[in-house]
Amino acid sequence: MLIASVEPTQPFFALLVAVILFVLGRLIIKRVAAAEANPWLINIMTAGLILHLVAAPVQIYVVEHVYNGVADWTRYTHQGAILAPNFHRFNFTLAGANLRQIVNDGSVSIATGIVMAIVGVNLTATFLVFSFLSFIGCIFFYRAFTLTFVGGDHRRYALMLFFLPSLIFWTADVSKESLMMLSLGLVAYGGSKIFARRRGGFTLLVPGVALGYYIRPNELLLVLSGFAVAMMVPTAGVRQNLGGLRRFFGFVFLLGLLVGSVYLTLHYLKGGGGTLSLNQTHQNNQGVGTGFGSSGVPYSTSPASYPRDIYEVLFNPLIVKAHGNAQRVAGLENTILIVLILKSLRNLRILPRAAFARPYVMLCTIYSLLFLYTFAALGNLGLIERERVMLLPFLLVLLCIPRAPKGSPPRYLWELRRKDRLKARRAVEEAMRKRPPTPAPLRR
Repeated sequence: MLIASVEPTQPFFALLVAVILFVLGRLIIKRVAAAEANPWLINIMTAGLILHLVAAPVQIYVVEHVYNGVADWTRYTHQGAILAPNFHRFNFTLAGANLRQIVNDGSVSIATGIVMAIVGVNLTATFLVFSFLSFIGCIFFYRAFTLTFVGGDHRRYALMLFFLPSLIFWTADVSKESLMMLSLGLVAYGGSKIFARRRGGFTLLVPGVALGYYIRPNELLLVLSGFAVAMMVPTAGVRQNLGGLRRFFGFVFLLGLLVGSVYLTLHYLKGGGGTLSLNQTHQNNQGVGTGFGSSGVPYSTSPASYPRDIYEVLFNPLIVKAHGNAQRVAGLENTILIVLILKSLRNLRILPRAAFARPYVMLCTIYSLLFLYTFAALGNLGLIERERVMLLPFLLVLLCIPRAPKGSPPRYLWELRRKDRLKARRAVEEAMRKRPPTPAPLRR
């Protein structure tokens, strides 16, 4: 079995790595909490960090004893163990690892080799590092939300983001999901900085895009499409924060990234007939035997089937229809998601207004809509459940749009109807005109 050939018996060293990562994580958490001026954030993030680290050995145990060792990470860790000794000597050859291509699966094996070159060929220690990276990605998502909604209900989003079970479990291993959580987190936070006209946005965006190019260019294509729409639509946030020239160059830059992502997606992730085909993707995941136990989910590219896509990606399996323990656990989280959506109907009602007031919300909306349509094509409940973790940080933003408590007067412009918003803006502009000018400071 590949697991036995990869992991030496070094539990003490794995524990040492866990302690180092926990201490490092606490330093990052305290710095974020200080920047956010939210002391309660320390407890929430610390609990999330502990859950991420604990989930790493749990994932190994579950795959070994529930899934009989069938998981993509067995290939990644085996190839990473072959690459690690050379990487440790700064010899970055890929010979002997039998990598099919660098983009997609090969990039995860290379990342695994880099981690193993540092922590050794230790499966648990390697899992801990990857899980820690996904946790850092969650922090970036949180920072993107708080930068978008300054003074909003940050606690609600934090609780969902750091404690939703699938976001913890499915990113706690050597996988594309853990690396893409970091990649998309960097892209989200960098984008939110660009929209808010804060320094450092492109510094975060570029490495996030570069990582996504090699891990999953198709998912990167979706998020960059959201960026393109958010930059093109004349939202109130864009009008206020981005000047004409800055907006133009920002759009050209993002358009270049989008074109590159389209190229990589078509070049490396080909379906039938030499083109990317959702129908072909669906057919490839249908069958019998190992790995096909949850296949059989229907799919059609017709827009008329979009409501079914929403159900398949977000709510299937329902707990009342679940078969086996794995589906029951998935059904329980789907039930939690249904409850969260029902409790957020007032937030969703004002979503169109918020999307035209905050470009980041527009990005999250477009990404979520595209994700539901394209990833329903996987046609396998197991794959959909795992891939869905890349949707949840964006979808949760839509459920946490700040609003006044029920029965209280509106606090935000997007809670008002168009006529009332225009009146509020005119009142603000009139007050700004009547405000006496600030005297110039005395020169020394």
